[in-house]
Amino acid sequence: MKKITLLLIIMCAFGYAQNTVTVEVGSSPGNYFGYNNVFENPADPAPCCGGGYIYGEAFGVADLVTEINASNITLKPNVLYYNATDGFWANTWDDGLDGNKIVEANTFIEPGGTFNNVDLTFTADVTSNTLSNPRYTVQAFIKTVGAGGGFSRFVDLTGTTGVFSVTATGLELATGIVQFGIAITGLNANPADDWGSVVVEPVTLSTNDFELSQVKAFPNPTKNVWNIVTNNDNIQSVVVYDVLGKQVFTSNPNTSEAIIDSNNFSNGLYFAKVKTNSGESNLRLVKN
Repeated sequence: MKKITLLLIIMCAFGYAQNTVTVEVGSSPGNYFGYNNVFENPADPAPCCGGGYIYGEAFGVADLVTEINASNITLKPNVLYYNATDGFWANTWDDGLDGNKIVEANTFIEPGGTFNNVDLTFTADVTSNTLSNPRYTVQAFIKTVGAGGGFSRFVDLTGTTGVFSVTATGLELATGIVQFGIAITGLNANPADDWGSVVVEPVTLSTNDFELSQVKAFPNPTKNVWNIVTNNDNIQSVVVYDVLGKQVFTSNPNTSEAIIDSNNFSNGLYFAKVKTNSGESNLRLVKN
């Protein structure tokens, strides 16, 4: 089985540590966990229900209808809660043919205590998204749970394809159990219906990411521009993302140096993917 790529990048030049992770694929669920949060259906007739939280419970990954395949993971809305004759789970007040609870189905990995107090970026590639019904939302997330936990950050994948990235700082991950994964939220699904799916593949995290002496950014932090330099290695492309995974800059310099103009950037944290003839490097950039 292909194991998840976990890169612990020690950023000596910039004084911080960075974990970069992508999805695990293979013939078994591996390190994945499942958890459902269940809420009332706001559409229920009075005096119920307002959409309030009911409970949460651990769930098997396969029971979440999440498939861990050889080259990707496929996620679908939860169907195991559905019961056409149970007014709690099906809308028997109407026709019993639809779900009656909002379910947040989380498929995630808990990488362990070494991920506390370290910046974390979760990135992957949504290669197919046929979950087009507006009753469902899809989010990639980084969370902490448990004693001292309670932090969460999401990036919306609803109706989208392509590479995403969600990032949290070491300070935000200082306490609690760190989790990263994908959640599908919406009415518990009738298994007689096909609502579509979301297919996610790993992003290749090159071992060249460790060779930080080959690609550097300065000044960092900056007020106006970052200079990207290599040890005479040709820079094919530079792509910069904000903390929500939105692409904010791209360049194809085809030289050993590049300039990122940040004058139109808001102050904050950014991430640059620098592709050279030797591979790819990921840089953390700060605008102040």
